[in-house]
Amino acid sequence: MDFVKSLSKQNTGRRSFLWKAGAAMSAAVAAAVPGMANHRTNQGDGLNAEVNRLSNRLGILEDENTIHTLHQTYETLLDGGRYEEVADLFAEDAEVVFNGGAFKGRKDGVSRLYGDCFRSGLTGKKIGSAPNFEVDSEQRRESIKVSADRLSASGQFPYSMQVGTPMTGDSSLVEMARLQGEGIVKWWEGGTCEVSYVKVDGAWKIRRLEYHATSKADYRPGRTHATPIDVPAFSSVFPVNPTGPDRLV
Repeated sequence: MDFVKSLSKQNTGRRSFLWKAGAAMSAAVAAAVPGMANHRTNQGDGLNAEVNRLSNRLGILEDENTIHTLHQTYETLLDGGRYEEVADLFAEDAEVVFNGGAFKGRKDGVSRLYGDCFRSGLTGKKIGSAPNFEVDSEQRRESIKVSADRLSASGQFPYSMQVGTPMTGDSSLVEMARLQGEGIVKWWEGGTCEVSYVKVDGAWKIRRLEYHATSKADYRPGRTHATPIDVPAFSSVFPVNPTGPDRLV
């Protein structure tokens, strides 16, 4: 009987030990689970943040490529004399600054600039820099910057193009030039084109475009020399000047 009692006490002690050990382990696991859950949550949040960052960066790169293509399209249309299509690249409230004048509104000023002013002088054809008027590396640099929300952007592009304006006056020489299809004063112009963009219904449009001319020269492609030319800026506005700007700048 003493042996049985002793064995019973031993079993009771073992059960008590196992119960305490089990309770301690359960408490440890219970304490660890929230930490593990928090760790997994933090990992998940971090992963989602990284995915969103990479997705946004990819979107910005796509926007930059789209804007680059948009500017190429703009230059191609001008080079080909397709002036009636140029205005479609602009937002409704767009503005273009050219030769000291600001042309406002896609349907009004912007269409007047390209459809009337540029067309009348055959302006916009891409030509190489005039001899001794080459732009430096800083002016040749192209840059595009898209906003963090991807709804607006800005760009800077070099340009080198032919600019022209119809001859004025009623002299016999001017009249003869007009009859021969040469009644246009032409020059080369180079500089930087600064542009701002806005996303409209998911598509990029030009909000504002400004030509910053750094050089103007009397030059035709193929000539081996060029001389500086002084071209007067706009001095009157529309409708006094039928092809003029909405305001002077």
